[in-house]
Amino acid sequence: MNQSAAVQADPQERRAFERLLESALAPLMPIAIGYGMTSNDVARAARAVYVHEMEQRLTSERGHEISDARLAIVAGMTRGEVAHIRRGKPSADASRGVSADQLQRIGIVLTVWHTNPRFSGAYGVPIDLDLEPQDDSSRRSFPGLVEVACAEFPEKVTLDELIAHGVAEVVGGTLVRCKARAAMANMRSGKTNLLKQYGRFLQRASETVAHNFAMEEPGERYFDRLLTSDAPLSQRMRKTFHTRAVTATDSYLTELDSWLSKVAYEPNEPSDHRYGVGVFFFEELGDGTAPANDEGSIDPCEH
Repeated sequence: MNQSAAVQADPQERRAFERLLESALAPLMPIAIGYGMTSNDVARAARAVYVHEMEQRLTSERGHEISDARLAIVAGMTRGEVAHIRRGKPSADASRGVSADQLQRIGIVLTVWHTNPRFSGAYGVPIDLDLEPQDDSSRRSFPGLVEVACAEFPEKVTLDELIAHGVAEVVGGTLVRCKARAAMANMRSGKTNLLKQYGRFLQRASETVAHNFAMEEPGERYFDRLLTSDAPLSQRMRKTFHTRAVTATDSYLTELDSWLSKVAYEPNEPSDHRYGVGVFFFEELGDGTAPANDEGSIDPCEH
């Protein structure tokens, strides 16, 4: 099956695939925002993946290296953008420096909020600040904090940045409350290996989706299974279900691992491909969307 022809043949299928991309990316956006990434940073990562895939496809079909100009035409990008991606360089409009400045500014604001006696109480606990300055000079306001921390920057933009990074919130439409001592990007330092692990996990899951979509014969598709509770579960039952799932899955994977160990040394056709199974626990709302706190239910399904 020609994958390009398949996705271009039906506009409804194309839109369904666009929704698939949106659904896959949506849970990752809070993490991207937490690391100070802008929409340009996210789009740049997507463009880089697209260019590398298109480059491999054209090189395989043409049998020779593809020029930046040719790849730019096919990818719908400028030659400069393609050149930067292929050589591993940030594009001219890269906003990483801006993001770093944002995190630095947020760090300064939080430091002043925690250490300046005007804006913190006993033991360095930041006090709630008025969203707008009041006539009473004894009251402390968020604009006053910004004036002390980074007077050259608009307080409304700074507030939006603090809220976006999850370190501040507006309470009752009148007060600004500090929620954290550091920006999320700083609090998440040291999780590089975990991100790499989940990067591999998500890549394998996406590859299975792409493989199954490309296969016309059902027998050539990789299996996938989805099981969801028939009714919403309480937190107590969620924990019980999770524990039971962990136990059952560990037993299942141990049995598979034992079998693989036995057949690893049996005569086999030469191959450079390894195969595996991935299992994960999830939650969703009744309409199938990812929830904030509770689980929903849909009928168990198999493919």
